[in-house]
Amino acid sequence: MMAFRPNSFIRPSGTLHVLVLRAATFCLTLFLLCCLFSHPATADTGIEQKSNILILDSYHPYYSWSDDEVEGIVETLHKARPEEEPIIEYLDCKFFPKEEHFKELRALFLRKFSRVKISVIIAADNPALDFALKYRDEIFPGTPIVFCGINGFEPQMLAGHKNVTGVAEMLDVSGSVKLMLRVHPGTREIFIIHDYTSTGLATRSQAEKDLQNLKGIVPIRYMGNVSTEELLRQVKSLPPTTLVFALSYSRDSVGRVFDHRKIANLLGENSSVPVYAAHEERIGSGIIGGCLLGGKLHGAKAAEMALEILNGRDIASMPVYTGKISRVMFDYNVLTRFKIPLSQLPANSILINRPVTFYEKYTTLVWTTIGVITSLAIIIVLLIVNVTQKRRATGELAAKADELERTNAELQEFSMIAYHDMQEPLRSISGFVQLLQRQYSGRLDKNADEYIALTVQNVQLMKQLFSDLLSYIGLSRKEVEYNCHNGNSILSSVLSDLSEQIDCCQARITSDQLPAIYGDRSMLILLLHNLISNALKFRGEQAPRIFITGSQDKGQVVISIRDNGIGIAEEFSDKVFKLFKKLHNHSEFTGTGIGLAICKRVVELHGGRIWLESEPGKGSCFSFSLPVKCRN
Repeated sequence: MMAFRPNSFIRPSGTLHVLVLRAATFCLTLFLLCCLFSHPATADTGIEQKSNILILDSYHPYYSWSDDEVEGIVETLHKARPEEEPIIEYLDCKFFPKEEHFKELRALFLRKFSRVKISVIIAADNPALDFALKYRDEIFPGTPIVFCGINGFEPQMLAGHKNVTGVAEMLDVSGSVKLMLRVHPGTREIFIIHDYTSTGLATRSQAEKDLQNLKGIVPIRYMGNVSTEELLRQVKSLPPTTLVFALSYSRDSVGRVFDHRKIANLLGENSSVPVYAAHEERIGSGIIGGCLLGGKLHGAKAAEMALEILNGRDIASMPVYTGKISRVMFDYNVLTRFKIPLSQLPANSILINRPVTFYEKYTTLVWTTIGVITSLAIIIVLLIVNVTQKRRATGELAAKADELERTNAELQEFSMIAYHDMQEPLRSISGFVQLLQRQYSGRLDKNADEYIALTVQNVQLMKQLFSDLLSYIGLSRKEVEYNCHNGNSILSSVLSDLSEQIDCCQARITSDQLPAIYGDRSMLILLLHNLISNALKFRGEQAPRIFITGSQDKGQVVISIRDNGIGIAEEFSDKVFKLFKKLHNHSEFTGTGIGLAICKRVVELHGGRIWLESEPGKGSCFSFSLPVKCRN
C-alpha cells in the first residue's frame, strides 16, 4: 500500500548518511529474504492472489514525481476495476543506482514471483523499464510491459523486445522556453539545471534536441556536476536578465538525493531570478511555473494502455505514446514577488495560490442570493399585479352581486305579484271546473268526464306548483328566526297536518324520541312535512311504513325518515334535490319537483347537510344534520 507523501523529502547530507542508509538497506534486504524463505509465496500459503497487475516504481516512497505516477496508475485502475489490488514494488534506484542492486532485486523477485502469475507490468521511469526488459524473460516470461516516465526515449531502447509499449516522458522544453521568453521579453540567457544521473543526462539530451529550433534566439547554459551548495550559490548570483529552468534534478555530485518539491523550495528561496520547471510536482514550492508535466496524468495514461491490454487489445497495435502531456501553470505568489502582471500570461494558464475573491469563494451563495432577490422581486411584482386585478375583479364582482341581488329581488317580487294575481283566476277556474264535474258527471259522454277530471287534476297541480314555488322563494326572503325547539313537538305538528293523507293510505308511522333542534320553527315544520309527505306519496303496493329517528353525533343533530316505498336509483341520489327535478310522470305520481329542493334549501340555511340512501324496491332513507346548539 502506498504511504502518504509529505510536502517534501530530503535525505541527510554527508557521507555518513550514505553508509548508514546502505547498511540499513542491506539489513532490510536480508530480513525480507529470511521472511520469504520462511514463508512461501502467496500460492504456497493458499491465500488467494487477487491482483495480477505489477507496478514497478523506480524509486522510493515520498519521492513526489513517482508517487504521483503511481497515484495516477492506481486511481485509473480502480475506476475501471474496483476489485483489483495491484502489487507495488519500489526499486530504490535513487540511492542504489549500481548494477549490483539489480542483481539483488533479481534474486528477490525470482523468489517472490516464482508462483505468482502477473498479467501486465507497469514500469514507472527509466530504471524500472531497464530492470523489466533485462529480467522479464527470467522472472515474468511473456508478460506485457507498459512503461511511463521514460526520459530521452528512443525507439532503439526497445530493440529486440516484444510486448512492450508505454508513454514516453516528453518534456515540453521548447514550449517552456517560448513561454519564458513571452513572459520575460528582456531575457538574455537561460540557465538549465539537471543532475548527472542516467535520468538527468537523458533529460538534457532530450532538451538539447527539443531546443534545436530555438538556436540563436537566446543562449542556453547547462549547469555542471556540482554540489547543491554550489548550485544555490550560482543561482543566487545570476543577473536579472537570466532565467533558471529546472529539468530533472534529484541527486547532486556528492550523492545526496532531493525530492522534487524540496529542490524547488531551495531554488525558489535562493534564486535572484524566476525559476521555471518542467515537472508539475515542483510548482507551489518556489518555482514560478512553466509547461509542466504531471506525474499523475502520466501514470493515468499508462494505466489506460494497460487496461486496454487486459481487455484483449493486441499490444502490437499500440505504439509508444510520444505526445506531450503538459499544462501551462503559474504560481500567483511567485508572480507577485517578481511583479509580473497576469496580462502577460497565456489565456489558458492555470493559476495556483491565487487569492480567492469573495465571489469565487461564495459563488453559489452569491448566485443563490441574486436568484432569491430576483425571485422575490418577481413575486412582489406579480403580487402587486394580482392584488390590483383582484381589487378590480372584487369591485366588478360586487357590482355584479348587487345587480344580481337587485334582479333576484325584482324576480322574487314579480313572482309574488304573479302568484297573488293568478290566485283569484285559479280559484275561479277550479270552482267552475269542480261545479261542472259535480253537475254534469255521467250526463255527458265518457270522454267528457275524463277531460273534466283531468282539468280538475291539472288545476290542483298548478295551485300546488304556485304554492311550492312561493314557499321556495319565500325561504330566501324570510329572515331565519333561530330558537331551540322540541323535536317531538315539531313532528307532532307535521303529523297532525298530514293526518288525512296518513289515514287515506293507511300508513303506520313510528318515531324515536327526537332531540331538541335549533332553527326556525316554520322552516323545520316545512322540512319534515315535505320529507314525510314524499314517503307517503311514493309508496309501493304495501301500506306505507315510516320510521323516524333522531340522534346526536359529533356536534350534529341527525334526523332520518326511513320508508318502505318504491326507492330511488343511486345515480339519482343528488339530482332529486334539484329544482323541478322529477323522476316520474304525472300518470305515475303527481308532484311539482320542488319539495325536495325546498328541503335542501331549508337545511342549507341552517348550516346543515341533507342526503339520501336508497335502493329501488327497498325504500328510501332521507337524513339531514344540523348543528347542535341546544341542551336536550
